Amino acid sequence: MFKIFKGKDKDSSVSFKNNFRPKKHPAGTTRYTLRKSWKAGLLNGTMIKDSVKCPQGEDENDWVAIHTIEIYNTVNYCYAFVQDFCTDQTCPKMTGNKATYLWSDGKDKPQELPAKKYIDNLSNWIADQIDNTDIFPIGDSYSKQFKPAVKKILSRILRVYSHIYHEHWSQIKSVGADKHINTSLKYFHCFVLEFGLVDDTDLGLMKNVFDSL
Repeated sequence: MFKIFKGKDKDSSVSFKNNFRPKKHPAGTTRYTLRKSWKAGLLNGTMIKDSVKCPQGEDENDWVAIHTIEIYNTVNYCYAFVQDFCTDQTCPKMTGNKATYLWSDGKDKPQELPAKKYIDNLSNWIADQIDNTDIFPIGDSYSKQFKPAVKKILSRILRVYSHIYHEHWSQIKSVGADKHINTSLKYFHCFVLEFGLVDDTDLGLMKNVFDSL
């Protein structure tokens, strides 16, 4: 069974040292109801691969939205396990496998940043995308920019997983979080494959990891 992360607060062993706050769906909305049903299915033993399939009769965009937000929350929880080890000195660049990623918000020239700063910027940028009701509407129809925005969000989230696995795996194992991270990445992988949301070229950089899950 896929056990999703709970919110991290004063009762949690993981704390956040940035401004991250888990994103939630407004009560009473379709997305709120869908996520509630999805969580109930997980608790009843639904397998990950089956859990990401859009239920018959439901709007696919709503389904993609709730899982994109779930993945955003989850990758932040995952990174919290290694944030103390990911410093400007240990990770002066945002790397993953053989790739080095430059930060770009689409406004300024791409720049090389320490991994911690890159990931902080990314988390804030994704939060802004989710809060933008032109992209993630509440009770309205989805625009043509929704799927492209989701693809960009998820491809960048994959970079965070790549950094965790290729630069911090020994620390993940030392704190006993490897099973949680593996389950979270498997969920991510099954979801993006189901809806074709990340290019094969990007997924290929994590092929060895995906094959081991």
